[in-house]
Amino acid sequence: MTNATPNDLPHILLIGATGRTGRLILTSALHRGHKITALIRPSSSLPSVQTLSTIQGSPLLAADIFSALSTITGPIVIISTLGQTRTSGNPFAATTSPPLFMSASATAVVEAVRTSSANVQKVIVMSMFGTGSSWQNLNFLMQWVMQVSNMKQTLEDQNAVDGVIRGSGVRFVMPRPAMLKEQVGLPVKALGDSGEGAGFMPSISAQSVAEFMLDAVVSDEWDGKTPVLMN
Repeated sequence: MTNATPNDLPHILLIGATGRTGRLILTSALHRGHKITALIRPSSSLPSVQTLSTIQGSPLLAADIFSALSTITGPIVIISTLGQTRTSGNPFAATTSPPLFMSASATAVVEAVRTSSANVQKVIVMSMFGTGSSWQNLNFLMQWVMQVSNMKQTLEDQNAVDGVIRGSGVRFVMPRPAMLKEQVGLPVKALGDSGEGAGFMPSISAQSVAEFMLDAVVSDEWDGKTPVLMN
């Protein structure tokens, strides 16, 4: 991580600011001195803070993302923490997100970046352990759960996001967190894209994921990579 002053820090366009990890990123980014523009739905709201702007719109519409980018000057990093949702944390609970919701947003982000004249330096998208090449190192129990439960929709969507972002030509970081836990921020162990050495049931705190993603805003260490994250 570089020792950037607030004036040097990229402006963050945050998609998913009202979700669990998104709120943690928002709080920490403001503490670090970033200016933030959050794209939120009309039904959502965020606290009033001097260095936080909110733009109402849909993460599925390139035009809305384009409009948000047009309000920002200087270097920008887009962070997306969108995820598939269910009625509870139970993997068999009913889904509340449309299929391929996240990949539709990823497609909209790429289109907006390509058509905008804004200085977008990179896109950081939260993925998950089990996506792409990391599937081979996910334990057999989690593989089974993801194949037979409603997490199958999440896995299919995350794999689609992976394809969209990798094929876009846009500079990216896509961390693949292990199972998220409600814990304080702990040191992060970043493995390779495939997650080799993760062990049987790795986990990571949501706060740790948020801090890693913000570190990636100002560092090029993880550009073009999809590291599996654990504590």
